[in-house]
Amino acid sequence: MAFTLFAATTQAAPVHHERAIDLLKRGGGSTTTTTGLIDAVVQLFVKAETKILVDACVDLKAQVCADVDVSLTAKAKVLGGLLETEVEVKHLEISAKAAVDADIKARIDADLKVEVIAKIDAHVRAVVLEICPKADKACLKKNAHAIVVKVAALINIDVKKLVVKVKADLQAHAKLRLDLYVKKLDLNALGLAKVSIKAAAKVRASVDVHIKAFVEACVKLLVNAKLIADIGAL
Repeated sequence: MAFTLFAATTQAAPVHHERAIDLLKRGGGSTTTTTGLIDAVVQLFVKAETKILVDACVDLKAQVCADVDVSLTAKAKVLGGLLETEVEVKHLEISAKAAVDADIKARIDADLKVEVIAKIDAHVRAVVLEICPKADKACLKKNAHAIVVKVAALINIDVKKLVVKVKADLQAHAKLRLDLYVKKLDLNALGLAKVSIKAAAKVRASVDVHIKAFVEACVKLLVNAKLIADIGAL
């Protein structure tokens, strides 16, 4: 599965700053409008914080997938259906696990976008206008650190809501995807037409540790020194 959703976040920080500066230039003139300056701050935040969140989420997705165990059991009826015998389906279990992992990663990516990244714009505008009502350069430079800290705090609230959702939905998502995988199996092609297959997905308790680590990483990384400097330089 191709994840192009966050491709733009991998650009270098200096490019982000240049683009933000470009937003300040309206009609070729040198006059900065309040809207243009706020847009520039938003641009800096969205680029910087999205990259941090997406990068941190790479580890979260890997760890959460490792916390989900998938098992398949298969039994074939023999002697005219009088007896059942176990059938080896380890190769199917491996591919089933891969299908479940892919679904989990896609869902976390989608939830991250909706629950966290999509809200950054509104958080920045609200905080900037609260701390610097006139959104002037002097105020932004003076309060750049305070603005970043306050926006980061709001983003972290969204991050906590995200992981609550991820944990709450994890078992159901894994089971649903696993059931769909089994239903789509072509048992005739596999030579297992007379075999019944049962699937199970279980989430380990260690998922709590990995979710906590993700939240703590976001808390530390979102207050970014480079972002503070770029806001002060607008």
